[in-house]
Amino acid sequence: MRWLNRTVLGIGLASLFSDWSHEIATAVLPAYLASLGAAAAWLGLIEGVADGLSSFAKMGSGYYTDKLRRRKPIAVLGYLVTSLSTAALALTSAAWQVLAARSVAWLGRGVRTPVRKALLAAAVTRETYGRAFGFERMMDTLGAIVGPATAFLLLEACSHDFHAV
Repeated sequence: MRWLNRTVLGIGLASLFSDWSHEIATAVLPAYLASLGAAAAWLGLIEGVADGLSSFAKMGSGYYTDKLRRRKPIAVLGYLVTSLSTAALALTSAAWQVLAARSVAWLGRGVRTPVRKALLAAAVTRETYGRAFGFERMMDTLGAIVGPATAFLLLEACSHDFHAV
């Protein structure tokens, strides 16, 4: 069994593009909240609530996916919820709406994380776990690097219009 198979490559690409897009939103979030007139404390509240919900979702989806054994649809749903909720940030006009969109996005992220790991583990041999998981983490990190750079370029191209980004 090759370690870089369709599953590993697909998960790696999903990690790249998902992290790329959410890092664009994360990079502009503080300035976007300020443009809405939100106090700085909103950023902490938003990130705290979103991270907390993500942690609980990880616990629940890990348990659920072990029982159900149908991992791919759950992973796809998690990625879909994350991307749609991140895109919904562009439709917000108040800090509480940003809180709601970001929280739902991070719920999706929490749902997909243990499922993604189980899919990776099932797709390769024990001897190649390190390569498969390393590849996925590399692709995720690449998205984390390219995302903020893309946000900067988009802000410059859109005359700092946060809704356009």
